[in-house]
Amino acid sequence: YSSYGFNVFSPYFVSPAVLIVGVLAGWYFRQGWRRGKRFELVVVVLVVTVLVIPIYANASAAVGGLFIALAGLAARDLCDLRETRDQPLSTYQSSGSDVRLLGQAIVLAVTLGIGIWLVLDSQAAIVLTGVFAVVMVIGLWHPVGPPRWIPVVFGSLVAAMAGLAVMWLASRASWPSWLAAGESLSSARHTLWSDALSLWATQPLFGAGPGAFTPSSELASSTPSLAAVHSLILQVGAELGAIGVVLLALVFVGGLVFAARGSRPVALIAMAAWTALAVHASIDHLEDFPIVGLMAGVILGWSGFNAQLSEAACRPANTTGPE
Repeated sequence: YSSYGFNVFSPYFVSPAVLIVGVLAGWYFRQGWRRGKRFELVVVVLVVTVLVIPIYANASAAVGGLFIALAGLAARDLCDLRETRDQPLSTYQSSGSDVRLLGQAIVLAVTLGIGIWLVLDSQAAIVLTGVFAVVMVIGLWHPVGPPRWIPVVFGSLVAAMAGLAVMWLASRASWPSWLAAGESLSSARHTLWSDALSLWATQPLFGAGPGAFTPSSELASSTPSLAAVHSLILQVGAELGAIGVVLLALVFVGGLVFAARGSRPVALIAMAAWTALAVHASIDHLEDFPIVGLMAGVILGWSGFNAQLSEAACRPANTTGPE
C-alpha cells in the first residue's frame, strides 16, 4: 500500500519543503517591497497565475485567496510607509517616492484582481475568502489590531472545529441533501471521507501508511480524479494516524505563532489567510499542489520574518531628535 512512499516526490515531504521556501521568499519580497521594488513581485504573481490556471480548480482558487491576502499585506505596508515617510527610509525620502507608491499600488491592484478572478472558480473558496476579506479590511483600516494571542487562539479553534466537522460528516450514514446539492461538497466526498475514516480506524495511532488510501477505496481506485481523500486531516489520519494529525496540528499552530511576530494588523491578515487555507484544506486535497504551499509560505514569511521592521513602521516618527 504505497503509491507515494517516503520519497522526494511525496506530498508529506514536498509540502513542508515548499512551505519553508515560501517563507524565505516572503521575507525577501517584503524587504524589496518596502524599498520600492516591485518587479520581483509582479513576476512571481504572473508566473504563479500561469502555473495554477491549468490545475485543479479548487487549488487555483486557494492560490487566488492567498493572492488577495498578499495584496492586503502589501497595502498595509504602503499605509505604514505613507505614515512614516519622515523616518530614515531612504527610498521614500526622494522626490520620486510618490511615483514609486503609485507603481506599487498598481501592482497590488493587479494582484488583488487576479486573486478575485481565481477565487471565483470555487464555491468553498468564495465563502472562505468572503469571511477573510472582512478580517483583511479590519487589518487595513485599524493600525493597531487585536492582541496577537486572540487570532492565534481563535484561528486554532476554527481549524479544529473544521476538522471535527469533517470527521463528523464522514461518520454519518448518509450525506445531508443540502450539501449534496452543491458542487463543492458532492456525495462523492462523503464516500471518500467515509472510506478514509474506516481506514484510519484500522490503524488509529500510526495509520495505514503513505499512499494506502487510494487502493483501499473502491471509488478512489476506480476514478483518477478522486484518488485523494479530498480532506487533508482525513488523508493524514488514514495514512499517518493520530501521530500524523498531531504533527499536522503543530505545523498549523506553528504557522500562526510565526505569523504573529509581525505587527498586529499585518499578523492579523496573515493569520486569517493561514486559517482560511486550513479550513479549505480540511475539505479538499490542496496538499497535492506544491504551489499552494509555496504561496502560503510567502504569506507567513511576509509577516513572521519582519517583526522588528513591522513594529518600527507603527511607531511615530521622531523628527525633533534626541532630547
